[in-house]
Amino acid sequence: MRNDVLDDLNVSRETIDRLRAYEKLVIKWSKTINLVSRGDLNKIWDRHILDCMQIYPHLPDRPAGYLDFGSGGGFPAVVLSAFLFEKDPTIKIYLAESDGRKAAFLRTVFREIQIPGIVFTERVQQVDLPPVDLISARAVAAVSDLFSMAETLINKETVCFFPKGKTWKKEVAEAEKKWHFCCETIKSQTQSEAVILKLGSIERVRI
Repeated sequence: MRNDVLDDLNVSRETIDRLRAYEKLVIKWSKTINLVSRGDLNKIWDRHILDCMQIYPHLPDRPAGYLDFGSGGGFPAVVLSAFLFEKDPTIKIYLAESDGRKAAFLRTVFREIQIPGIVFTERVQQVDLPPVDLISARAVAAVSDLFSMAETLINKETVCFFPKGKTWKKEVAEAEKKWHFCCETIKSQTQSEAVILKLGSIERVRI
């Protein structure tokens, strides 16, 4: 493991075991479903799991509900769920993934690593839930589009975490034309040009 990513994390052996089991499931299911690129199959831990782990220290303390959408192979959804479940097993965990095969994979992961998450096989726009405290999405869409997609699940208390690459400044500038929000940038420890956007006080601009 990369110590520079884990320095701020007090990771239990149980959580590491869960994530190692998840890593094996990604490799197994990737033989039939495109969960990660073929070139990443031998570096899932460093390229994907550690990349997602670094979000955890910045999450709000004990959120009541967590939603990840466009969950795909479960990054960062499964990784953050493992940490959140260890901290508070009562947290409500929801994933939204419209691809039926990927949704089946995510349900299998939760069952195998014994986390009681709920997976919706639908787009986030169709998810029938009240607003949640915590939202994440990775490699799904631009920031403004992410806000629009999850608008019914966001209120002023919601905090969103969106990992972004080198175009993040352009995405934030575009989002500011349609949305009011607070934005904190967290420099990625795994990718030199990447950041994690921590976004809160989100509200659509009223004209």
